[in-house]
Amino acid sequence: MALTDVFISPAGAGDNSGSSIANALPAISSGDWSTNIEGLDRANKRFVFLEGTYNVTTKLTFTGSAPTDTQPNQWVGAKSDGTILRPKFDETGLRLDLTNYPLFVCSANVQMIDTEENTYYKCLSFENTNSSYSQGSIIEQSTADIDQQMWFGCNFKATPGNGNSEVMIANATNYHTCVFEATTKNFDRVLDVRANSRIDNCRIIGGGVGNPVNGDGDGLTTTTHTAQIRDCVITNCHGKGIHMTSTSVKTTINVSNCTIVNNGGDGIDTDQDVAMNSIISPNGEANIIFGNGGVGLRADASDDRQPGFQLLAMGDNSGGNFADMDSYEDMIDVIAVTTADFFDYASLDYRIKRGSTLYKLFGDRNMGAIQNEDFEFASVS
Repeated sequence: MALTDVFISPAGAGDNSGSSIANALPAISSGDWSTNIEGLDRANKRFVFLEGTYNVTTKLTFTGSAPTDTQPNQWVGAKSDGTILRPKFDETGLRLDLTNYPLFVCSANVQMIDTEENTYYKCLSFENTNSSYSQGSIIEQSTADIDQQMWFGCNFKATPGNGNSEVMIANATNYHTCVFEATTKNFDRVLDVRANSRIDNCRIIGGGVGNPVNGDGDGLTTTTHTAQIRDCVITNCHGKGIHMTSTSVKTTINVSNCTIVNNGGDGIDTDQDVAMNSIISPNGEANIIFGNGGVGLRADASDDRQPGFQLLAMGDNSGGNFADMDSYEDMIDVIAVTTADFFDYASLDYRIKRGSTLYKLFGDRNMGAIQNEDFEFASVS
């Protein structure tokens, strides 16, 4: 059974039934969520949000019928003519091209949407502009509502004002081709990954490296060995790139094909005082760990069984490449990296130059996350 489309816009038009673009239902009234959208039934519906800015100050909580596993709810972004968007990164590969995206802006210190299970989100941008933001996740991710949630091509941005806060939580959730960005140096982590979550082809960006205001400032933290972090860029955070905070024994973390660069602390840290035998997954080949203010890869000092990664590109990490890896670091194939390997490292453009050793190292892909097309052109006389 196909989903029934409901067209939604910031202002609405026509009879506001949502049955067509011309009759788009208004999501916003008097500067906040409208009762028109709060009362919508979600079961077996596709909400087509037309481009524009949706300014709100409270959390959207629905009162109509909830989606189910057989009758899901989908949110998609669309151009003003109703053409459904597909995600793509900008030229640098660091941020999404947000042209024609519906932009939801919350100016209050509240979570923006009460999300539900059996809901799928595509090509939408969410931003909290409150300078004292401290709500944790700008979109609610409660344990009761996380079953069968998927986020694809979505943008999340906040100005955290609390050292304990984060931009988003991934709680048994899949994020693919999404961007998470903190615009301050006043947060604990940008993305908090919990339970069985998968983070694929995403970008995690902090507000800068030097002179932090408050908080640990990590890019991504995780407490679970079932998390998979793949093809992601983690950069510009004043803390660690990835921080494993589990206290379980024999914990693993799978970080593959990522670019972890220009962070204030360690690139990857699995060191825990109470976590004995914290084992770094051997499935993390092809990562770039470069230019971080701490150690490139830090293991658990209490463990003597650290298989580590098989192939890493590393360099210019202030504390050196490894800490507490014992002799296992000799089993890792390390390719030396310099800023010259990147297209424009100072401008956070981490595309790999064609002349770099890292370029198409495997024949079909570069080291790291950004698999750019040939973008350097030679003049022809």
